Amino acid sequence: MKRRQAEQGMTLIEMMVAVVISMVLSVAVMAVMSTFEGRRRTLGSSSDLEQAGNLAMFQLDRWIRSAGTGLVRANSYAYGCKLFASKAGTQILPAPASSSTPPAPFASVNPGASGVFRLAPVMILPGQTTPGVSGHASDVLVLMSSGDDGSQVPTPFTATPAAAQLTVANTTEISPGDLLLIADQQFAAGNGPADCLVSQAASTLATTGIGTAVALAGSYYAATVDTRSVVDFTDAAVTLDLGGDGTSNATSLPPSFQLIGVGDNDTLYSYDLLQTAASPLQAQAEGVFEMHAVYGIDSTGNPNNRIDQWVGAGSTSAYSVSALSAGTSGAAGLLKNIRALRVALIMRTALPEKDAVAAATTLTMFSDLSASGLTLTRTLSAAEQHYRYRVVETTIPVRNNNY
Repeated sequence: MKRRQAEQGMTLIEMMVAVVISMVLSVAVMAVMSTFEGRRRTLGSSSDLEQAGNLAMFQLDRWIRSAGTGLVRANSYAYGCKLFASKAGTQILPAPASSSTPPAPFASVNPGASGVFRLAPVMILPGQTTPGVSGHASDVLVLMSSGDDGSQVPTPFTATPAAAQLTVANTTEISPGDLLLIADQQFAAGNGPADCLVSQAASTLATTGIGTAVALAGSYYAATVDTRSVVDFTDAAVTLDLGGDGTSNATSLPPSFQLIGVGDNDTLYSYDLLQTAASPLQAQAEGVFEMHAVYGIDSTGNPNNRIDQWVGAGSTSAYSVSALSAGTSGAAGLLKNIRALRVALIMRTALPEKDAVAAATTLTMFSDLSASGLTLTRTLSAAEQHYRYRVVETTIPVRNNNY
């Protein structure tokens, strides 16, 4: 009898008690793990946003600080000039209405007139991309700089040009295969800058001695681009060496005429307006939800070189897109007054979470510029509150625009 009782095992009540205890322990462990995972995700997401924001701002800082390199000597006669360029016989500037360039997210970019870009170190195109994820307007930056130190000193013409040759004071600053910006020092009718033409020095250009003839040839050479021809320029014109084209002259950096903006998938993109790269559209940084910018202005003019005013680029601003791209001497003066850009990025995590995790239902940018009416507030929808956000701001000097 005693042996049979010992072999009977656990009773049903004992098993139920054991199951209940194990369930309680499992729930407790799951609660601890869930809390730990939430904290880990919070810390990890914050770290990821910090790193992504630092990378995006590093790229922007590098581009904006370099803006205007090699172009400032021409600011008295070429700032705001209408750019003409072609590559391999196809016109790229002004961008033809029938072309597919620039591509998304810049397909709707309008820098004052559709497809027309003007020579300017920096310009803000407010609200000209609308990323599908955000659904809100985001700003686009237009940044231009030369890739060659020689462009700091424009080379003057000594005779009117021929269709495929320039006659200049000397060729010491020009390398074979380099891209050239031809600009007339004489204002066009209406007291504004004459049109500028991008061309290319022939790869056979002599590199020894001090010559005066610059033969034009290569992918970026065309006797006529749209309505602008090489022979239209006078003997008062100059040429600025913009740098290599990425192929014919690989030892010199190509110019950087590019658009910067936010596209789909929370990605910051750049687009090369001169298409010197095989793939002009490049993804530059992840996690960028929106981008907004304002100008830092020296309203007293060049002798001061201090920021005394912050202004937006909206349609009612004195520094609106239409004002800066008017193609007048006044517009050129406004471009020369720009001393810095204040940039704000909204960074966002890639994946939504089960609960609303946004630290606040609104995000504020340029909070210290409320007196100027430039503070921006972004209200998050209920769905957007399931992501984590961080606003990153910085002021970047346009250091090459202070002549």
